[in-house]
Amino acid sequence: MAKERSMALREELNQFLGNAKKEIKQLYEKIKQRPLTCLICIIIIVTAIVLLIGLPHWQVSGINNVTEKVTLENQSRATLAQILGGVAVGIGIYFAWGNLTTAREGQITERFTRAIDQLGSDKLEIRLGGIYALERISRESEKDYWPIMEILTAYVRLNSNVDKLNGISLPVYDLISMDIQANESTKKQHSKLKKLPLDIQSILTILGKRKYACNDNESKYLEPDNLDLNNTYLEMIELKNAHLEGANFKRAYLQRAYIKKTHFEEADFEEANLENAQLFECCLEGVNFENGHLENAYITKSNLKNIFSRNAHLQGVNFFKSNLERAFLPRVNFRNAFLLSVNLAKANLEGANFEGANLKKVKNLTIDQLSKVKTLYKAELDPELEAELRAKGYSHLLDDEPDDEPGNESFVFSD
Repeated sequence: MAKERSMALREELNQFLGNAKKEIKQLYEKIKQRPLTCLICIIIIVTAIVLLIGLPHWQVSGINNVTEKVTLENQSRATLAQILGGVAVGIGIYFAWGNLTTAREGQITERFTRAIDQLGSDKLEIRLGGIYALERISRESEKDYWPIMEILTAYVRLNSNVDKLNGISLPVYDLISMDIQANESTKKQHSKLKKLPLDIQSILTILGKRKYACNDNESKYLEPDNLDLNNTYLEMIELKNAHLEGANFKRAYLQRAYIKKTHFEEADFEEANLENAQLFECCLEGVNFENGHLENAYITKSNLKNIFSRNAHLQGVNFFKSNLERAFLPRVNFRNAFLLSVNLAKANLEGANFEGANLKKVKNLTIDQLSKVKTLYKAELDPELEAELRAKGYSHLLDDEPDDEPGNESFVFSD
């Protein structure tokens, strides 16, 4: 019986020693990883012990009564112990918070990796899960915010690319022409184009309501570059109350898009296609539409102040109560356009084609501006403005048929 107890005790002792060795080894590894932190902890512990022993004794050194001296010394030591205990608790909370932050970052990294894997799935619902997971991470982690924006825009460029769609390699502005003389091959190629996938629409919605818009003060740090959506296929996209300031939509295809109360300040739509698009109450100030296509688009109550639209195609466009003040519109094709209550104050119209356009209710349009246009053949003007134009010797702009065939004007502009 005694032997069994001795053997059991020996086993327990060996187990205790084994555990102690493991703990000492783990402690040693932690000390190796964080030597400075461990040194500081040792210094704090030694200092606390010295203070608890020495400081109370020093404070009562002038008292001769032994009972009173011991009582005051114990009271001082208790008070000091409480203070040091509070400091220790504070340090513990600090390190616990650091561990919690580290654990949280590890969870975010794991979620990030899982979301990226989901983007490569063949199933739409799984891809959507990954997209919305990335959106949530971008709102929780500022460190991952901009990389996620770049991932989402890269996903759109890769999976909804104009050049790769159905094997079509035509430039975006050649995919479809509203001109009645467009050839049949172009029409057939356009008919093959697919509707915008749900995952692409979801990403554009997320980008439009992202945490930091380009006009935020903090965005200069958090968004080091503009959203890159160049050469993307976004036909029939829907955007409402979105913020896409400064975005790159070069050669993008947005035909029949429905866009309402969206901010595009300083965005780049060079050679982009917005034919038959509907834009309501949008801010397009300073946008670049050079060589862009907006044929038969509807633009209502929108701000297009200071836009750059050299050589743009605006045949049949419908402007209503929009502001084109100081717009740069040389060589723009406004053939059969309808401009109702549009502000053209100080707009540059040099070489613009207004054949068949309705300009009756345009605001702040001057004779000097009209004298520099290419043609006003069959255009509808305010009677007083037309009479003044003829009186000043510009009847040829109204009466002479333009040399170029309608809809096939040459738009080569030289500075």
